[in-house]
Amino acid sequence: MVDLPTLYKNSDIISLHIAATPATHHLINSQAFQQMKSSALLVNTSRGSIVDEAALISALQTHEIAGACLDVFEQEPLPMDSPLRHLSNVILTPHTAGLPDSVKFHRRRYEFFKENLTRFAKGEKPKNLVN
Repeated sequence: MVDLPTLYKNSDIISLHIAATPATHHLINSQAFQQMKSSALLVNTSRGSIVDEAALISALQTHEIAGACLDVFEQEPLPMDSPLRHLSNVILTPHTAGLPDSVKFHRRRYEFFKENLTRFAKGEKPKNLVN
């Protein structure tokens, strides 16, 4: 067990697995990012409110930290105009990492999209056509 400043200073990867409470709201903020290694990676699969998203975006843009993997966001779904969508040092998933079969889920989703693209390329109607 170490205090948070020591954890931030010494960790290569910080993976969040805590509840969203008033005490954890924006626990990871600009002050925390300033204490992290420039090579640090942040992984958040807990709750979006734990990370100050504006501070994270700044830390990623300025390479204060190396990158982030996010499965949760302050606002869900993540707005289309969020800068997080355009950063090369971030991986985004749609709040599915906590599913017990998340790898299988992502593979099934990939196969579904691949099949639809193939059908479309052949001039066939995609499955589950909405419009």
